[in-house]
Amino acid sequence: MTEIIPAINVDTFDEVVRRIKMTEGHAVPMVHIDVADGSFTPKAVWHAAEDLKKISLPLAVEIHFMVREPEKKIGPWLTAPISRIIFHVEAAEDPRALMSRIRGADKKAGVAICPETPCETLVPFIDKADLLLLLAVSPGPSHQEFDRTILKKISFLREKAPQSIIEVDGGIKIGIAKECACAGASALAVASALFDAREPFDQSLNILREDAET
Repeated sequence: MTEIIPAINVDTFDEVVRRIKMTEGHAVPMVHIDVADGSFTPKAVWHAAEDLKKISLPLAVEIHFMVREPEKKIGPWLTAPISRIIFHVEAAEDPRALMSRIRGADKKAGVAICPETPCETLVPFIDKADLLLLLAVSPGPSHQEFDRTILKKISFLREKAPQSIIEVDGGIKIGIAKECACAGASALAVASALFDAREPFDQSLNILREDAET
């Protein structure tokens, strides 16, 4: 089954909290929060790890760490109450060392690539990473169109890594969810199609779940 993971990409922590509360009671596996300081992405969004210690989190959190030189900035996130940190191979100096550091903090470590990065880049990490993430839009804002070349990358990785968790992030909506699931995606991080939809959150979530199951 392909999981739908609500994704949060916002400017303020108040909005992070509001969207986390929207997910409560809907049996989602976790929430995915984008963290960007404006170095790896065109603009910054919320990126203050200490804020997470101020609230009681109702479910697991994964952080999509979209920053350059993540080794220099990961420290505060290693003590934050989160379950998984996903960083970009393109931004890290030594991905294997960074994965070890994350795991040493009792968190799962995921590796991600941007749409233009060859999917073969992830092959050396198949047996080492807890998760492989394919970003299907340019790093940055929500409401971007899904890059359809990602579908072939999903299929390629699924063939190479039949047991791996393959997550796809960006531009996911009805129809795209189904195609990603058929290609072999394990999880889909969804932002605007859930939080900015005309339908209520629970209805949008159920529609996406049904789409990903067909």
